[in-house]
Formats: sequence, C-alpha cells, structure tokens
Amino acid sequence: MNSPRSLSLVPALLLSLFAIALFSGPARAAIPPQARQALHAAHRLMDEKQFTEAVKLLREYMDTAQGNVDAEVYLVLGGALHQSGKKTEALAAFKTGHTAHPDNQYLCLNTGVVLYELERHAEAGGFFEKAHSLQEKPAPDLLFQAGSAYYLGEDFQAAARVLTSLLNQEAKPRKQWVQLTIHALIEAKRPAQAEAMVLRFLNDHPDEGEYWKVLARLHLDREEYAKASAALEIAHSLAAPTRQEVERLANLYAYQGAPLLAAATLTRTYGQNPTPEEAIKVAALLASAGRTAQAVTLLEHHRSNPTAALEAGKALYRHRKFEAAEAAFRRILESADNPEARFFIALCAWEKREWERASREFRRLAGLESHRRRAAPYLVVLEDMLAVRAEIDGIDAKRTR
Repeated sequence: MNSPRSLSLVPALLLSLFAIALFSGPARAAIPPQARQALHAAHRLMDEKQFTEAVKLLREYMDTAQGNVDAEVYLVLGGALHQSGKKTEALAAFKTGHTAHPDNQYLCLNTGVVLYELERHAEAGGFFEKAHSLQEKPAPDLLFQAGSAYYLGEDFQAAARVLTSLLNQEAKPRKQWVQLTIHALIEAKRPAQAEAMVLRFLNDHPDEGEYWKVLARLHLDREEYAKASAALEIAHSLAAPTRQEVERLANLYAYQGAPLLAAATLTRTYGQNPTPEEAIKVAALLASAGRTAQAVTLLEHHRSNPTAALEAGKALYRHRKFEAAEAAFRRILESADNPEARFFIALCAWEKREWERASREFRRLAGLESHRRRAAPYLVVLEDMLAVRAEIDGIDAKRTR
C-alpha cells in the first residue's frame, strides 16, 4: 500500500487577502504626513480600480521618502500590484516590506499568501508559521495553513512538526487537522507516531474506513500481517471494498499460510457463480490447502473453458491422483488439441511408470517448438532407461535358450 498523499485534506487558502486596512490611533499617528497623503490618494485610486496609477503614485512617494518607508505603504503597494495581476511584483513588495518590518504580521502573512498562490508552498509555510507567532491571540487555523503549505511543498518534516504542535495545543482538534497530521507523519517516515495518531483518530472516529486501511498499511510496513489483515477486515466491513482490495486481502491471507481464509475472502466477493478466471483463483487456494476435490468440483463447473479444465487436471496431478488427472486431460483433447494437456498426460504416464507410453508421448511433444525443451530431459532419461531395459531383456532371453 502506497501511502495516499491526501491533498484533498489540504484546505483552500483560508486567509483573507489582503491586510491593507488603514491603521488608526497611535499607529496611524506615527505615519509621516507625506506618507498619509500618498496612502489616502492610493486608496482612492484603488477604490476606482486604477491600480496601475496607485502603484505609480506610491513608488514616486517611496523614491522621495526620507528614512524608512512605513509598513502600510508596502502593504498597499503590494495589494495594488496583486489586484492588477502582477503577483511576482506584489511578492517583491511584500518581501521587501517584511525585511524592513520583520515584526509586522500583515506583511509576513501577505508574503505567505502570494507565495502560496504562486505554488511556492514550502516557502509560504515558513511565512505562515512566522505570521502565527506574531499573532496577539491564538490563531490555530493559521498554524494549520502553515502545516498544509509545508505538506503541499513536500517538506514533510516541517509539516509533521507544525501539525503535531497544533494538535498538542488544541484539546479538541478538528478532524481534518488530525487526518493531515497522520499523512504528514507517514510521509516524514515517522511510522510509530503515525500509528499512535491513527489509533487516536480511530478511537474518536471508528467508522472511518479509509483510516483502518492506513493503519493496515503501517502494519504491513512492519510485516505485521495478522494485524494488517484485521484492520483491512474492519475497513471492508464499513464500506464495500473494490475487487482489487479484496484480492489484496486474500493475497495477504495466502502469504500468511491461510489459503482457506484467502479462498473464503474471494468467495465472499465472487459469489456462488464465479467466472472461469475467478474460479481458477479460488481453486488454486483450495488445492494448496489440500482441498483437491473441492477445487476440482469448482473448476468442473467451467469445464468448457480450456484454462479451467486444464487447471482441474493439474490440481489432480499435483495431489498424485494420476488416473483422474489423465482422464481430465484427455477430455480436453476431445474438443481440441492442447499441447499442455498432452504434456501432463506424458507426466501421468511417467508417474505411473509406464515408460514406453511416456516415451511415445514425450517424443510427440519434442516435435513441438513450444514444448521441445520441457520434453527433452525426460526423453534423455527414458531413452537411457529403455536402452538398459532392452539390454537386460536380451541377456535374459539368451539365458532362457
């Protein structure tokens, strides 16, 4: 099971764009008169959708400003550039402003927003994380946004760190937060923490079948096959599994040496009237568990299918029921020539120590390109054996004269 990178859990950008409202009170009073005048004019132009003119006005002010440019100027400049569709220039404005005013939460936040929009997610995560640290009041959504951005940027270690921190701070974390944390921990190769988080999640949401599958995957990674099987059974009981999922579970049971359980798992999905291909899969499991008669009976329902009929004969052969096996192979030849059936007829003769008949059958197969190599070793042995027998028979004949 490959871990699903559940991008559906990553939220759309939840942050409001942009924080460019005019400051008031002491912060507003600290803005120089020329800056206030430029900002007022720029806001009026932006209200009229004249973003290019607003950008030009602010840049002219910045070129003539003495001393540090106020944070709000960078905010409004970046906002005007963004609204005119110039996201790269908006990013540059916010970044420059953030460098000049590193403690301004709005410049930090807006830098992250534009980076996120430009799909520079891991970088955005860093700015969201810092913006969270600059908040006066707790802002868990912002911290989740930081973890989500790191995740999208495939910085899974950072995503796991931030999201785990978020969950540790919240007594009742949201379901989506826990889900994304699980996937971040898996991608960060921290399986023990991921399993603990999955169990915590399933304790609160036991009907979430997908996360029973996630738990199964974690068990499989540690080769805990019985635990993985149990988790998958729970998942399948909560929602109808796909055919592929059922077959994967059956393979897991077979790998654990439980072929009958594997066969029962497939039968639950295939039903009482499986297709020939399905019957062959179930029969192979039954035969490997020693249920030869049951396997053959299942395949006999599809004797008109050459592959199923051949598998029925092979099942009998493997369990040393050579007479019944040969009869099954000969029935196949009644409808059409089948070199594989002939090969097993030769093998049955070999097992029954009917050397001359076996030799005839293998010689016939030696003339076929598809079976020449398989028949050759048997023919070498048979020819030597028959030659020795002929020599012994000759000696015996001389003695009796």
